[in-house]
Amino acid sequence: MPTKVTYSAPSAITTYLTTELNSLADAGNKLGAKIDNEADGENEMFLDVELYVAAQGSARDAGAYIELYLLSSVDGTNFGYGDDSVDPPASALLDVFLLDAATTARYLTLVNLQLPPLDFKLLVINNTGQAFAATSNTLKYRIHSLEQQ
Repeated sequence: MPTKVTYSAPSAITTYLTTELNSLADAGNKLGAKIDNEADGENEMFLDVELYVAAQGSARDAGAYIELYLLSSVDGTNFGYGDDSVDPPASALLDVFLLDAATTARYLTLVNLQLPPLDFKLLVINNTGQAFAATSNTLKYRIHSLEQQ
């Protein structure tokens, strides 16, 4: 009988979006590739993400934020709607990165975001009031679960 529950060792950090985020316009969307959460039979439960926003040319708006959406696929092929030009439904919102009204580069993290036991894609929407910098922006992730010991 298990006596304690801990986090399993997380997967290696994976770079998900890089140059795709460069110069992303204010209110612009960027959809990434499929993340397989079914193939190894693990069906990981949690997602940790790190967004690096490079120094922007002009100060971000007061109350600036970046939305992170999760578009899942029940059949492994077809994903909920939303792409580089179509906003996803509000029900797909996973979390929000909050920013200050500055030009300074920032590392932003969200941890232990709950995942469905399905393949999925992540979509980012820039709501900073400014375009992202022309270089060096990244979105990285790792996934993990709970483990009984």
